[in-house]
Amino acid sequence: MTTTRENPFAPESVERLPFRFPEGISWENLLFRLEASQYCAAIVGQAGSGKTTILRELSERLRERGFTPHHFELTQQSNMSDRERLVEAARALRAPDVIFLDGAERLTTRQWLPLRAAASQAGGFIVTLYRVGRLPTLLECETSASLLEQLVHDLTQSDLPKGEAATLIARHRGNLSDCLRELHTRWAGEEP
Repeated sequence: MTTTRENPFAPESVERLPFRFPEGISWENLLFRLEASQYCAAIVGQAGSGKTTILRELSERLRERGFTPHHFELTQQSNMSDRERLVEAARALRAPDVIFLDGAERLTTRQWLPLRAAASQAGGFIVTLYRVGRLPTLLECETSASLLEQLVHDLTQSDLPKGEAATLIARHRGNLSDCLRELHTRWAGEEP
């Protein structure tokens, strides 16, 4: 049995993979667009499309530019008091603080409006969403069998059998995170 440490699909290995920009987009033009939006923007895409990865990398890029990132995450387990604490925390932030909110789609309009008002004093407000809306779209994250093949090659230095990436993407409805979790389980010799 392979240990987690030897498994190339271990979470810590997957988390080290850099975000892959769609063709024609680079850090330079992404940061230019973010500045043009006054650092208020959304990263949009389905679950498992790389939104959290790009958010983490963007945070480091903005830190290098003198901003102070503050990360918040809303999950299925987040409750009303978590959302209230988020608004209170946002009210205390001022430029050069930047709010990074992963999971903004979990807020109702009633919860979004006070957060958006509170965030107006910060130096920026960058969120992830499943769909376009609420803030200008900075980047739309997309997945594909080709992208999965690239990630697998980076992790293993080998290729998936022909057609396997397309099968995985279809089975997991485009969720790359779920595809890589299945490959982690397979590598460990367990049933997916």
